[in-house]
Amino acid sequence: MVSADDRTLIHRSVESERMELDHFVPLFYTKFFETCPDVRTFFPNDMAGQHEKLLTSLTYIIEALDHPEKLSAILKHQGERHRAIRITDAHFDGFIYSFTSALTETLGPEWSEDTHSAWRVFLTDVALNMNFLRPT
Repeated sequence: MVSADDRTLIHRSVESERMELDHFVPLFYTKFFETCPDVRTFFPNDMAGQHEKLLTSLTYIIEALDHPEKLSAILKHQGERHRAIRITDAHFDGFIYSFTSALTETLGPEWSEDTHSAWRVFLTDVALNMNFLRPT
């Protein structure tokens, strides 16, 4: 569960003047494909549409942070879609690592250990709600 303090840090980082989405999104995918090269085949060569999908999903998820029931419904649907394309727990671990690494680089001096922890908790909660990263 994401605490109120974590939600504040997440919102603050997304709303930061340093959060240049045109830089962050391609950087995230570069890091993700380096971390999980096998996942690259799941994506088109032209990533423009995928960038838009990520931004849309991220926007909905961030907006739903303060509404757990809405967030749960969104994530359940996303989880089903991702399972259908053979995304695994290992891919999700790579996603979290790549996402936070891209945020670190994008936010620079505004990034802190507390912000990193908040994003890790949030992204792990997202994965769990999508039925990933569950103990076997």
